[in-house]
Amino acid sequence: MISYRDISLKFEDRQLFDGFSFEIAKGGKTAIKGRSGSGKTTLLNMAMGFLKPDNGKIIIDGMDVNSLNISAIRKQITWLPQSTNGFESGNVLSLLKYPFTFHANKKINPTHQEIESSILALNLEKDILNQTLDKVSGGEKQRLGLIICKLLKRKIIILDEPTSALDKESLKMVADFIMTAQELTVLSASHDDEWLKYCNQIIEL
Repeated sequence: MISYRDISLKFEDRQLFDGFSFEIAKGGKTAIKGRSGSGKTTLLNMAMGFLKPDNGKIIIDGMDVNSLNISAIRKQITWLPQSTNGFESGNVLSLLKYPFTFHANKKINPTHQEIESSILALNLEKDILNQTLDKVSGGEKQRLGLIICKLLKRKIIILDEPTSALDKESLKMVADFIMTAQELTVLSASHDDEWLKYCNQIIEL
């Protein structure tokens, strides 16, 4: 499903990767683990086409990640960055519905019941849907982002430190929500040992 082949990348005078390779099978739950600055987020950005390696290539679902294919590749991926910047205005329900106003997602259009079921699955109250985002905590925003990822019903989810604002109980609920979907391929960057327990492949940098 996802293949990093002989990736090399140099930042200024630092060789971050040199002939680095790994594979993620369809339905795999993979975490990239490493200290801060080791290149975890960089590898995720390469898969999204935000950054190009100096050498090597990344293949997703049989397509090279390049300018010709990136639009088709991104239609198969939901990506949740570590920061929840942009989750500040409006209310929670409008946030959850916003991605489905885009042309590429209009055919998905989750029902209100699907939204409510997702809210409850992550131990959030139904009345959060009417709350303004400035009243929502960082951990709640992180869970809302994960709900959007799941509701988009794409083949691949890419997550950057998806549990950074979660307590242990919330982390377990998130893992049950995301990681039990057998058909879903998950690529994450994390240093959280609890999250790593739910992954079937750990790439150490």
